[in-house]
Amino acid sequence: MMGEWPRPQTDVPARRGSRGAGRFYGWWILVMAIVIFAWTAMAQTQGFSVLVLPLTKQMDLGSHDIALIFLVGAFGGALLMPYVGRLLDRRGARRILIIASLAYAGAFAVLALVPSKAAAMGALLAVRLIGSIVLWLGASVLVAWWFSRRRGLVLGILIGVGSALLSCLAFGISVLIEHVGVAESFLVLATLTLLVITPMIIWGIVDSPEELHQHPDGVPPSATGSHGQSPSVDEGRTGVRASEAYRTPFALVMLAAGSLAAILCTGYLFHEATIFIEQGATAQDAARSLVPQMVGNAVGILIVSSLVDGRRLRGIVVISMLQLIFTLWWGFNLELLGPLWLFGLSFGLSTGLIFGYVLAALPRYFGTLHLGEIRGTFGAVTMMMASFGPLGFDLIQGVNDSVIIWVAAVAAGLISIASLVIRWPEPMDDFMKKGQGPNRASQSSGTIRVSRQVPRGIGS
Repeated sequence: MMGEWPRPQTDVPARRGSRGAGRFYGWWILVMAIVIFAWTAMAQTQGFSVLVLPLTKQMDLGSHDIALIFLVGAFGGALLMPYVGRLLDRRGARRILIIASLAYAGAFAVLALVPSKAAAMGALLAVRLIGSIVLWLGASVLVAWWFSRRRGLVLGILIGVGSALLSCLAFGISVLIEHVGVAESFLVLATLTLLVITPMIIWGIVDSPEELHQHPDGVPPSATGSHGQSPSVDEGRTGVRASEAYRTPFALVMLAAGSLAAILCTGYLFHEATIFIEQGATAQDAARSLVPQMVGNAVGILIVSSLVDGRRLRGIVVISMLQLIFTLWWGFNLELLGPLWLFGLSFGLSTGLIFGYVLAALPRYFGTLHLGEIRGTFGAVTMMMASFGPLGFDLIQGVNDSVIIWVAAVAAGLISIASLVIRWPEPMDDFMKKGQGPNRASQSSGTIRVSRQVPRGIGS
């Protein structure tokens, strides 16, 4: 039975090269995490969108079958995500990612080699869950463990670059399917996963800098930054449990803001082609707006997440909620403002602002010791809420489009007011500098217990 991770690193010899104490290995971790993130393309909305037509023509699956898989994957993923996050915290990302990549390759192989409709539906569901839950969460949590002072920046790079490559990979797979067929394409994906992704994880991924006698950000804690602060406060991971984090007003406001953004953006995107046509545009115009949406989302995430490093950004919730409501109003009044590609940028930015902030803020304020469970809980709630977006739009839009805008504006206003009224927590690094450590201590958002995991043998 596997013991809890990380185990004490007592007699680990120092390694040379990029994996030794001289050169920081975290940048290689970031590159590999981006590759893993991009490789989840077939599990994301972009990948499923390119599969609908080929699967219905070549594998005897109906569009309702694929929609059912997508829906079950959303609800199943929401239930599994906190558990997967807890496994990452306890067992380490490398072990979980190895198992997930092998299962991912196996699911692709079943799709390629087993003609049964039931087997195909089960394998597609496995692809959806493994890619969008395990591989995605593992890559993002792994990067957060390797960085402290620059964590927001690198997480923004991970999501921004990873999302762009993910979309490119989905397009590339659509071209591959068109030329060689569905089964053969799945066989190619299985082979590449088994021969490229899995070996990269086995021989490349390292769970923490301490395993290589390195430090977060590549800077020893004795060194100081340009402003005299310690770039890495301590040599271990510290943090609070998800159950304690989500009892704080700050985490609840972030959860509410992320849920509202997920509901509105998923609901609008699901009906985007119909909404465009009703306003005189075309379905092709709606499809072309997806590229600027991706760009706006990546830019928003990258900018906001990098600004979180060293800044509170207390007004970011208000700004993101205003951007969200403005974009929603624009989406129902396309003829009043600029070109559709500009709307696409605004649409992507409306989600990038809040999700980029949450991406970097959760580890900044609640630490990284239980980050998998904390981020998994956030992802579970927002994913569950997003699944109600299309239905909510159907019900409310049947009355009046303006009703959607007004209901969303009231919800966004309440969330914005709450973000200004509550007391925000103290950053975990600052909290630990005061020497309160693992004892029971009071943060500005409430009383929570800070846990600490410090690997032994570092520097011995």
